[in-house]
Amino acid sequence: MNSKGQVLVMFIIILPVLLIIFTLVAELGLSYIEKRNISSNTYDAVEYYLKNQEDPQIDSKVKILLNKNIDDIDEIKINNTDSFIEIAVTKKNNSIYNKILNNSVITVTYKGLKNYNKIIKG
Repeated sequence: MNSKGQVLVMFIIILPVLLIIFTLVAELGLSYIEKRNISSNTYDAVEYYLKNQEDPQIDSKVKILLNKNIDDIDEIKINNTDSFIEIAVTKKNNSIYNKILNNSVITVTYKGLKNYNKIIKG
């Protein structure tokens, strides 16, 4: 009996499964890094807004800051009230597995309390 042929057949059967698993892990890792990048930059934008809230052009400056640091943003929402500032950033994630899992949009929201200079993930 020739066991070399059996090993080759098993290798050919298992190789695509292993490649799919490795690709999935890499794609999920890249998605996680992208979400952390968006989260960090949104947090920084809220912090910048709280420090410079008297500036009349602060909304446009925050949008410019976010667009410089995050590529291909779909939407930036800034909700400014008397007591808090809320910034929400939405971006499409174009990875194959996220499209299959219907998780192709990343949305990060932070609120900054103006009176207390505190930031809350919202």
